[in-house]
Amino acid sequence: MMAKVLTVLFVFCISTETSGWFFKKKNDTVCYGTLGCFSSKHPFTNTDGLLPHSPEVIGTKFFLFTNSSIDNYEELIMTDNQRRCSWKSFCTSNQIIMIIHGYLDHVGKPWVQRMVKEFLKKDSYNIIFVDWRNGARQINYQQSAANIRVVGAQVAQLLKVFKNVYDIDASNVHIIGHSLGAHAAGYAGEYLENIGRITGLDPAGPSFEGEDIRVRLDHTDATFVDVIHTDSEGLHQLGFGTKQPSGTVDFYPNGGMDQEGCPNSFMSQLLLMFDTEVDYNDIVDVLACNHLRALDYFTESINSNCTFTAYPCTSIANMTSSQCNTCDETGCGVMGYHSNSSLKPGLYFLSTNADEPFCISENELNEQ
Repeated sequence: MMAKVLTVLFVFCISTETSGWFFKKKNDTVCYGTLGCFSSKHPFTNTDGLLPHSPEVIGTKFFLFTNSSIDNYEELIMTDNQRRCSWKSFCTSNQIIMIIHGYLDHVGKPWVQRMVKEFLKKDSYNIIFVDWRNGARQINYQQSAANIRVVGAQVAQLLKVFKNVYDIDASNVHIIGHSLGAHAAGYAGEYLENIGRITGLDPAGPSFEGEDIRVRLDHTDATFVDVIHTDSEGLHQLGFGTKQPSGTVDFYPNGGMDQEGCPNSFMSQLLLMFDTEVDYNDIVDVLACNHLRALDYFTESINSNCTFTAYPCTSIANMTSSQCNTCDETGCGVMGYHSNSSLKPGLYFLSTNADEPFCISENELNEQ
């Protein structure tokens, strides 16, 4: 088991710093047909010269969930002569929601089913899960970070099919990306203008923090970009998310770092790793607890009667309940599914409960 744990640490720590002889650099440009060409020249230097793998290696698949196919989802296979009605479960009258997973994830994870079921409980949607598991399972994290450029191009390509074949405009599309998936959504917005909304759920920090906006999610990638930061401490503290504002609105629950209910001391995480009675998957979940919490907040927000009310803040440094606790003339924000473009752009703070339900009700807020 310790070998697996060390692999997890290697994946997130060592590979983001490694270069030279171990991961040899090759050409500085690669082209993949209609997806276009990808260069490792400025500003695309964030993955240390690594270029994205081919679409065949990444193996991106699009899985469609609807009310008629919650459990037996349909794979959307694109052909050279795409025709209407070739996807039996697709409904042109339903809004399109696309979900893109992050590093090491895939469609079979429990959080996917939870989020999909909450969406379909809310309304009739075409929910398309972007599964790029092969590209996301690279031992070298930076290779997976490079691969999202191809994933973003593939998402944009699918949206063009929606427009050309089904007359569905990108402005009616909501893309939700977690971790590396958030930046993949950003690339889709670079390749295709006028995407209606992108939600970034704790966008990945390693290889993206402080980088040029052309290589990461930013507020220009869609008409409205909302971002939830939950694990922004930095990789040196096992923080896997980004701290920098990257959306139209940026939410920092509990200050954007240590989430209530997660084991946040380095020592507690270290001791868990050496506990031989703890399952490997539990260890991963604990190490990434803060990073995964953004998924929980968003999923809960879809149908909850409780509103994730967030207070405007002047800076990240002031992200505390004592500094950010009034709506004033700016107005309060709403974090999660019900966030929208009517909010004033800026930074927002809120507190959460340690366990589900994570949302703190208005009555609870008044009692504090």
